[in-house]
Amino acid sequence: MKTLFLSLWLSFVCGLAHAQERVVVIGGSLTEIVYALGAGERVVGVDETSLYPPPTEALPHVGIWKQLSVESVLSLRPTLLITWQDAEPRQALDTLAGLGVRVVTLPRTPATPDRLLENIRTVAEALALRPRGEALAADIEQRLAQVAQRIATVKTPVRVLFLLAPGGGSAQVAGTESVADGILRLAGGHNVASQKQYASWGGEAMIAADPQVIVVTQQSPQTAALDSLPGIRHTSAWRNGRIVSIDQALILGMGPRVADAVEQLNQRFYPTFRD
Repeated sequence: MKTLFLSLWLSFVCGLAHAQERVVVIGGSLTEIVYALGAGERVVGVDETSLYPPPTEALPHVGIWKQLSVESVLSLRPTLLITWQDAEPRQALDTLAGLGVRVVTLPRTPATPDRLLENIRTVAEALALRPRGEALAADIEQRLAQVAQRIATVKTPVRVLFLLAPGGGSAQVAGTESVADGILRLAGGHNVASQKQYASWGGEAMIAADPQVIVVTQQSPQTAALDSLPGIRHTSAWRNGRIVSIDQALILGMGPRVADAVEQLNQRFYPTFRD
């Protein structure tokens, strides 16, 4: 009887503690993870890179993860801070931890599904939501595996290119080691950009690469503005009207909606494919 009473009491205390927990999340993908785990009601503040889900718009914002402000974070009276391992300045994290804030940091790279799944489990553990973390990770893994099975039947991958915020006279093209590159590949595309991270391309490079599909963000200027980019009108993608737009939060962050991004792009890359 005493054991049962103690178990019930501990459950009550833990539940109360979680209800009173005040979480600040600094890092867009990490914020999405917390909400995907169903712990959004605990979040009292986010950073400027946290653009999803919509409820985050109404929360206080505390700058960005590369410029942490101890004062801004403490003003929200947090009990838990979740951020990236390379958040700066490091001294700010040490100060917050010294003042009693529980600080959980996670690796940001490499931006791969495996890293994402590890981060989901770590965040779930920090929030005492391990079963939800395992369920979320399993769902993402299964959906990505289904897309991979479809891709395995494709003989020649479609040549794709991702342009970040085009319309300013030059194109910022996503190369290897970028999150966008990883998502394009997961969706079955062959990224024609071989440089690391992002680089500005001229007309000759665009024409030589000749992408069959060009991916832009929904937040970029309208498709008509792409016409001003050097060389773009001479690509197969432009001639065939294969300009694909996607929410920037999906393509620029390896977060819990990665399966949404991969499924959307896979369907646009191979519109005639049937299971």
